[in-house]
Amino acid sequence: MTTGNFLEAVKAQYEALPYPPRDPALETRRLIHKIGDNLIILNHYCFGGSRDFSRGFRVLVAGGGTGDSTIYLAEQLRQLGGEVVYLDLSEASLAIARERARIRGIENIRWFQASIMDIPALELGSFDYINCTGVLHHLASTEAGLGALKSVLKPDGVILLMLYGKYGRRSVYDMQSLLRQYVAPDGPISEQVAQARRLVDVLPPTNSFARDREKWSREIAIDGFGDAGLYDLLLHSQDRCFSVPDLYGLAASASLDILAFVDHVLAYDLTNLLPAGAIPPHVLQMELSRRQALAELLIGDIASHEFYLGFREIHRPASLDDDDNTLVMLGKMHGHHAEIAAGLQPGRTITFEGRSGRLTITGTPVNRLLFAHMDGRTPLSTIYNTIIKAVPGVTRAGIEAELSALYGKMHAHGHLFLLRQGSYGTKVPDFTQMQPF
Repeated sequence: MTTGNFLEAVKAQYEALPYPPRDPALETRRLIHKIGDNLIILNHYCFGGSRDFSRGFRVLVAGGGTGDSTIYLAEQLRQLGGEVVYLDLSEASLAIARERARIRGIENIRWFQASIMDIPALELGSFDYINCTGVLHHLASTEAGLGALKSVLKPDGVILLMLYGKYGRRSVYDMQSLLRQYVAPDGPISEQVAQARRLVDVLPPTNSFARDREKWSREIAIDGFGDAGLYDLLLHSQDRCFSVPDLYGLAASASLDILAFVDHVLAYDLTNLLPAGAIPPHVLQMELSRRQALAELLIGDIASHEFYLGFREIHRPASLDDDDNTLVMLGKMHGHHAEIAAGLQPGRTITFEGRSGRLTITGTPVNRLLFAHMDGRTPLSTIYNTIIKAVPGVTRAGIEAELSALYGKMHAHGHLFLLRQGSYGTKVPDFTQMQPF
């Protein structure tokens, strides 16, 4: 292993406090769902819903930590012949991840202890998909780190990045500045954590982090991520943040395109944040990146950005214009399409909880039948013909308009995605066995 390409302080932190803290024994009863690593979601946003993952799909998890993404991806690919390569600089983190895989009986993972900056020299081969979440913002050069990832990316491959947000972490950076002066820098990590925790517990109510504490409670609470979470959040030796324009600049540095923001989709769209008619025409005419930057400023609370990178001329999202696509529900709604359809009587209102808040749908003869066919198997062409025969006077154009409105709401809340008929993903993983991160 090369040791010169990363900060020794960062390595020391993750050896002492592997992050996130995970108990391998829990692998017998849970699978942690990682939104961006869900192959159905990846397929939808990047491969037009038509990617076949059974044809030698190779994955690199760069900065795998204690193994959340590695385990989730390996579980999805274990019956498809796919391979996952795990890489992390921390021996302690690798040991936890490896034990989790052993308990689950997963054997399609290769393990490497190394820095991301070592990747070009490791002869790992090339990859269809690279996960690098929560890592590049800890490197001396984010651009160099992304360059190392791109060096092993296939021409039609995709990278998932998660980087800290500039505006949603303002109170965190205020607290970091305070603690750099308050905590003795040369003491053991355990004492640094103890000093920081004592201060956090007695902050005056006017302190910005004290006002924001509930937002970060899981991260720093003893019954949450504990000392590992507190150190990672408030005492990290290398931590930078990014605005939306920064992200586009980073992508351009590697000659890559931002394909889609994966989580909190609503937060990047002004039309979801402001009342109809409140957005000036000249703003609506701005290019997408500028509108997203304005949305970030408007909402003011995006703490992290999770997004796919690739080549826009190659990658495209799945579309309602493709009649061979099917409708796939995910999250809490997965597997309940028939039940929802039965209860969605015309005029009746049903409310669903999504990642971005509540979604309310009022039943109609058309959307009731749409829900009945959100099974990941029935192509849109068949759905249209079925509804035309079943609902008097309805036209295809009318069905398309209602589906477009319904899809827009459900997709933004993480409930509905599109997959090509017969592609991988029609056999959706059993989400009832998964627990959210």
